[in-house]
Amino acid sequence: MQLMNITNLLEQGVELMLLGMGMVFFILGMLVFAIKGVSAVIQRYEPVVEHSSKSSVSTDISEDIVTAITIAVQRFRSK
Repeated sequence: MQLMNITNLLEQGVELMLLGMGMVFFILGMLVFAIKGVSAVIQRYEPVVEHSSKSSVSTDISEDIVTAITIAVQRFRSK
């Protein structure tokens, strides 16, 4: 009687484990397809951005900033 009860519990445990793992696999698979679908829609309807050859960001750094950075690096390395 006791052996039958343990076997029955183990069978139910394995069934529950397989059902749970199957559900997780199914939901993650659906998530992958949903993300791919949304990505395809966004790429299709996203406006094309034209890049200009001129850079609007200035690359000039004042001498004061360069001096301050140099002093900070020297103090850091001297520790």
